[in-house]
Parts: sequence; structure tokens; C-alpha cells
Amino acid sequence: MKAIENKWWAPLGIEQLHKQIQDHKLSYEEMQENGFPVGDRNNPGKVILTANPIFADSLNPQKQICRCGKELSLLEEGWYLDEDGCKYHPGKRNFIVGQNKVSYSCCKRDLSSEGCTHSKYHVSFLRPFQDVHFVQTECKINSRRDALTNVFALDCEMAFTTKGMEVVRVTLVNVYGIVVYDSYVKPEHQILDYNTAYSGVNRNNLDGVDTTLQRVQSFLLNLLNKDSILVGHGLANDLLGLNLIHESVVDTSCLFPHDRGFPYKHSLKHLAAIHLGKSIQVSWRGHNSIEDAKTCMELLLWKIYSKMPFVIMPWSLCPQNIMPMKYSISAQNTLFLNSFQIGAFYKILLTQLKGRNSVPPLLFSSYTAMMKSVPMVPPFYVPSFLPPIFAYNNAKK
Repeated sequence: MKAIENKWWAPLGIEQLHKQIQDHKLSYEEMQENGFPVGDRNNPGKVILTANPIFADSLNPQKQICRCGKELSLLEEGWYLDEDGCKYHPGKRNFIVGQNKVSYSCCKRDLSSEGCTHSKYHVSFLRPFQDVHFVQTECKINSRRDALTNVFALDCEMAFTTKGMEVVRVTLVNVYGIVVYDSYVKPEHQILDYNTAYSGVNRNNLDGVDTTLQRVQSFLLNLLNKDSILVGHGLANDLLGLNLIHESVVDTSCLFPHDRGFPYKHSLKHLAAIHLGKSIQVSWRGHNSIEDAKTCMELLLWKIYSKMPFVIMPWSLCPQNIMPMKYSISAQNTLFLNSFQIGAFYKILLTQLKGRNSVPPLLFSSYTAMMKSVPMVPPFYVPSFLPPIFAYNNAKK
């Protein structure tokens, strides 16, 4: 560790950060490979849908597999009805290290066991887009004040209906973590299962909701243009659920590749724990689309800033063009700090480094090196990912 003398290191400016985000976008070919709906460049107006190779039959309504394992055809009337109901495991399959065994997380039973949960209906994971019209973002001028205001994280929650899976909640947050849009959505078809354990949505949430998918599409088409960057995890599923074609995307499931390679993907929960040091999706109420969308944006920013040197300096000395901090720290481990807490953290830092090298500002070779040098000091929580105010590159001011 060393101090910087007689020079300042300028932070990533708005355009610089936007360029870094752009560099992580998926190509047209990568979008196809990961199952995104894309426009056919040889036949304008036509949509190309490519299934993930793990789920080769996922686009075939005649060959759907219920979560209980029963094969179904959505083309048959009342395909979801069964006098015996549906017995399934709501948990995920977990590999037990050292035992060469796989069990369900819900009941710890092996894969050959009968389902531990009963439902009245069978369900399908198909998105009902065969007979619908896809909408596509258009070329138009971004009237917002800067490029970063055209970057959003998107997350949708789904429920099982008589046509497969349909969107029941849509959330957009901006690059600062502020919620831009959050709405429950009334599905077009009868709901068979609210999928609450994963969607976080229940019957009460949708009571009286009259927002349709078409209204959500209208909002998105008004807000976004072709250059808007959408960030998400498994974002193809969200765009399929929205019947939306948008070809400027960053997918965190691709940003952090699985050790076993494509087509395997890490869960958002795993990435948040490993890279952000935070626990998400732990509530018995199910997932929260606001939490998931914010986490996707945090992961993208972490990816960008984790490769850069870090400089710590008091709030009063920070350059004026730093991204404004919108959030205070909280019990929910909020990403952004306010000016008081930044100053408090800086004082803690100097206290911990007293007698070693405390000439401000302090430079660390990386995010990891900085965190190893700065112990956690109550009552101030130092988040595992520090906001852009701490991240600097080597451009002299």
C-alpha cells in the first residue's frame, strides 16, 4: 500500500462508466445462444426464438414437463387437471459433497422420492408467446440528461397460468438503485399457482390489479429506446415474459460464467453472496423483484470497479463530478453511502492505519487489497462493495 502525493486520481466520469457498461453487453449471437428473443435481421418483423440447450423442448407446447415430472401437452383441453393432483418438490436439487448424492433442498429426500408438496393443478414453465405479438424498442433520442440515465436493471416475477408462465410483477431500477417502475400485473389467463415461494406474489397482491401486460409494454416502449441498456439475471426469461425484443442487454448470469462452462449458470443468490457479500432471497415470502433488480445492478458495478485501483478521500475533498449518492446505509445493507457516513468511514480508515501511512488520499491496488487492510469497525457497516465514490482510475485531474 502506498500514498499518493501531489496528485489526484479522477473518478470514472459518467461517459467513462457508461462505456464500461457497454463493454459488457451481449452480442447478437450471444443473445441467441442464451435464449433471448431477437429480431431476424434477414426477415424484418420476424422473431427468432432459440431454446437453451439444457431445455431443448422448452419451446414445444406439445411436450411440457410438469414440476412433478409428468409429461403434458398444452394443446389438450384441461391439460392441468388431474384427479390425483400434482405432487412435487418445491426445492432445488442439491449435490451433497462427499456423499456423491443429490437431494431436494425442501425435504432433503433423494431424487427418486415422491413429491413433498401437493397442488391441485399441474403446471408448465412455457412462456405463452406462440400466439402473441412481440413489441420492440425503437430508435429515438434519449431526452434524459446523461447516458447513465439510460441504464436500467429489470426483473420480472412469474406465476403459473393455464397457458404456462405469465408475468405478475415488473420492476425497473436505475444505475443509482432508485426504483423507476414497480407494478403488479394482471395475467391474461387463469392463475393455477402464484408460485409464491419464488415470485413473492400472492393472491392478495393481485386483488384489484388492473394493469395489463400491454400497459406495461407501453410504459417500457415510452421509457426505453434501442440504446437503453437493460441489466438482469437470466434476462431472456424476463423479455420472453414481457414479449419484448430489446438487443442492448447485460446479463449477470453471463457476466460471471459458471465453472463448468455454458450452458450452466450461477444463481443470482450465489453471485450476491460470493461477490457482494450479501444474502438475498432469504424471506419465506419469496423473491423480491426490487431486491433482485438492485442486486443485478450492484453486480455489474462491482464487476467494473473491482478491477480498478481504489482511493479513499474525505467527502469534502471529492471532485464535483462524482455520481450523487442517493441512499443512506441501512439494516438492509444498502449499496450507497451518504456524505456523513463517507466521512465517518474515512476517519475510521485513518484510525486503523494510524502510524502506518495516513497521507490522504490512500491508494489500494484493488478492492480486495483495500478490504483486507480495513477491518470492520462497529457501529458503521462497510459494505462488501463500495460505491463509485471510492473508485478511481489513473487519469490525473
